[in-house]
Amino acid sequence: MRSGSCVLAGALGLALLAASQRAQAYPQFQFSSGTTRCGQCHYSPSGGGLLSSWGRDESGDTISLGGDGSFLHGLWAPPAWLALGADLRLAALTNDVGGAESPDSAFFPMQGDLYARIAHEAFSLNVTVGARGVVRPPDPSLAGRSTDVVDRLISREHYLMWRPSATGAYLRAGRFPVPYGIRFVEHIFFVRRYTGFNLYEETYNLSGGYLTDDWEVHATAFLHISSSLPDFLGASGAPENGGALMGEYRFNRMAALGLQTRIGIASEEARYQGGAVGKLWLEPARLLLLGEADFIRQQLSGASAGQNQFVSYLGATYVIRGMMVGVAYERFQENLGVAATGRNAYDIELNILPWAHFELNLLGRYQRQGAPGAAGGNPAALGMLQLHYYL
Repeated sequence: MRSGSCVLAGALGLALLAASQRAQAYPQFQFSSGTTRCGQCHYSPSGGGLLSSWGRDESGDTISLGGDGSFLHGLWAPPAWLALGADLRLAALTNDVGGAESPDSAFFPMQGDLYARIAHEAFSLNVTVGARGVVRPPDPSLAGRSTDVVDRLISREHYLMWRPSATGAYLRAGRFPVPYGIRFVEHIFFVRRYTGFNLYEETYNLSGGYLTDDWEVHATAFLHISSSLPDFLGASGAPENGGALMGEYRFNRMAALGLQTRIGIASEEARYQGGAVGKLWLEPARLLLLGEADFIRQQLSGASAGQNQFVSYLGATYVIRGMMVGVAYERFQENLGVAATGRNAYDIELNILPWAHFELNLLGRYQRQGAPGAAGGNPAALGMLQLHYYL
């Protein structure tokens, strides 16, 4: 490896520990890139996280306008038993929620994740390490953000996996996102925030499944992370234990229908949810349609009180090599019996991928609480620009 590349890799490694959010996948690339399964481009069977060699080839050959998607741009190739990677995102945003102090602006490192996978025959150890993100630290300078990096370190994924081939059966145990729903990068989307899969809500799981070219199924039992564990393993969200089941069937390499269910039981409440995911690729129009809808029953323990909830996403993305443009509508009804508890969000997103390893992302979001068409209702607007680089 060239000495200049070593210096570059070291500098990037330090920068990547500045701040982190959970890394996910781009569901828009399923079908539109010619790849039918998320697990083809990622080592995780359900997608997300460290890219496989197939995914790296796709990033240079069909997704970006050019370049070498290999690790370190092809300057050095790890041995076959080792896979490495990293994700770095810098973000600038403006947020207007009303009030005297709005709009509010910030610039910060949004994600910094380091990935490693060690494999021996059908077995592998997969680890992701980053640092909890801080949008507005007391000292926003680079030096100020770096002083407490060690205290903010976190491993949101670490698991052992048995997977003898790309298709067929697999088993894995450890901490990772439970296979469920559309795996968006943006954790602010309702179908991530309100279904148990928000930022830092990864659980400890025992999961298994079976994959073919036309269908896949994943079954998971999960345990919440105890508050007594070190901060390095910290998590947020409801302290639920339970299970999840997800299956997807694909039609003619252009469409998919998925069904899913999840049960999470905590000491004070329980959530029972089920839903569906749909995907349709319209090749002549270069348009991908994505949708998800989930019904949730939230039940208080030891009482008859509870509420029914509904969360959904419907989007369309125009995809060509080097660019994606998408629009979406989201709906979350916190209580189906009370109209004023509904929230609507409207999103527009532009992704530009000029060269392998580089991405520019622009997201605009408008959100309003209240029944559809109702006046007032706490409107909020968000604009965010991200610079994304991966090794």
